[in-house]
Amino acid sequence: MNKIGRLLFFTGSCVLWLCLLALVLEGWARWHWRRIETQNPFVKSRIDEELWPIPRIPENDFSAYLNDADLRNTYRGQGKSQTTLAGPAPEDELLWRFPAFIAQENDFYRHVFANVYGLNILSLTETGDISETYAAIPAGKGDSLLKAVGEADLEPLVRALKELATSAETHRFVPALSPEHRGPFGYAVLRSPAAEGGGCWLAYPRSEVWPPAETDTLWELDFFTYKKHMERRDRINALGITEDFRINNYGFRDADIIVPKPAGTYRILCVGASTTEEGPVNDLTYPAILETLLNKHFGFNRIDVVNCGLSGMNSLKHRMRVGDYLALDPDLVVLYNAVNDICHDLYPIWVKDASPLQKRLRESVFLRRYFGQVLLPDRSRMRADIEHSKISNLEFFIRYFRKHQVDVAVCSFAAPSPDALSRVERDYYEYYTVLEWTGRYSNFECYLNALRLYNEALHRLCERENVLYIPVEENMRDGVVMFGDICHLRNPGIEKKAGIIADALIPRIEKAARL
Repeated sequence: MNKIGRLLFFTGSCVLWLCLLALVLEGWARWHWRRIETQNPFVKSRIDEELWPIPRIPENDFSAYLNDADLRNTYRGQGKSQTTLAGPAPEDELLWRFPAFIAQENDFYRHVFANVYGLNILSLTETGDISETYAAIPAGKGDSLLKAVGEADLEPLVRALKELATSAETHRFVPALSPEHRGPFGYAVLRSPAAEGGGCWLAYPRSEVWPPAETDTLWELDFFTYKKHMERRDRINALGITEDFRINNYGFRDADIIVPKPAGTYRILCVGASTTEEGPVNDLTYPAILETLLNKHFGFNRIDVVNCGLSGMNSLKHRMRVGDYLALDPDLVVLYNAVNDICHDLYPIWVKDASPLQKRLRESVFLRRYFGQVLLPDRSRMRADIEHSKISNLEFFIRYFRKHQVDVAVCSFAAPSPDALSRVERDYYEYYTVLEWTGRYSNFECYLNALRLYNEALHRLCERENVLYIPVEENMRDGVVMFGDICHLRNPGIEKKAGIIADALIPRIEKAARL
């Protein structure tokens, strides 16, 4: 009994000491987190909207020559207009978007397309019956067109269907008579061999989406398309940088562009999210700097670089907008994409699929910060999810442009390098990883691990598809001078990224354009 008693006492003591240790560690972690929030100089500068706490020296800002407006104008692409140009009509937008809808590999992506553009899309037989629907309407496969559009709009649509079937036209727009179906256009009837039963496609805006959002927003469709020719001045972004913002005739943050491009022009599109769009003014984004660097290198202004970055975009949205990009008449598309895929798409799935024990352990600040990877799926599962749900979108993206004789380059995605960070800097990135990106899901180290897997997948993709891989991440081993958070860049980082991409593209452009 004495042995049993001693064993129980020893076991109980160990448990109590372990519980005490756990409480101490958790208490310390929470205290340290609060200390970061109140004392870290980079966190405080963000919260108080104060200047970034690094030396204000030229090396920590744009190079002096980039602030020379005359120089930037000298090397501005010849397909850029300094005057306001008319934007495309909604009918034109639909016509260049629809081939991308047809090209989608299965019904899942066609449904996504219809949803993100706010469209109802129906495949119609020669008799006008519905053979397939990609729509938020009560009508379905096998129903008559009447059930979808209503009696008021039926007669002109049926007439248009018959006329299109016997004409050389490829499409016809029919005004909507019913108020709920009026939008930027009424109905579009599109003849296509891909339509089921040899009939036509019918596309029209959903009444709950159109007209576009209220007048005080830049968005036409939230985090997907901008309104044309909108301006926003003196906006303070998340990094405390003042931005002047103008949207062009095609809905991107750049000067108005001429389409088709002038003869002799080599046009590059920089596709991405806010990490492509960012910069204090339109002329000092990475695509704008890239345009200056390339034209300065070659000694002319024949290279256009168009900033097609847009906040909130991800690989799936890029897949849906290939028609919009192709409409700009590009020779080369440069893709810079990752963080929204990882933090806003994949992490919620990985967290949702966690075991009950993992979910409970995630409540601990200490465990989440120092053992976060244990609370996520294993690397093989993460790697498979990246390939299946994200890289597959980029495969479609690449093949769509290749089909239209447009070259593609893919950049690795940059992040602050742990090797270059002080403890204070690392605490700052840790804090904002949790606050703005992965929430209570993860930590800075876990994000870097996921990004490493994503970049490896991008590299494999480029090797499979014989696409130029641009090592941005590999050449940006920096901290707070370059990175304002885990993905967004401050001014010198924007310039450095543009330089890395320029160096990679120059041989490609020389070969492709015979410059």
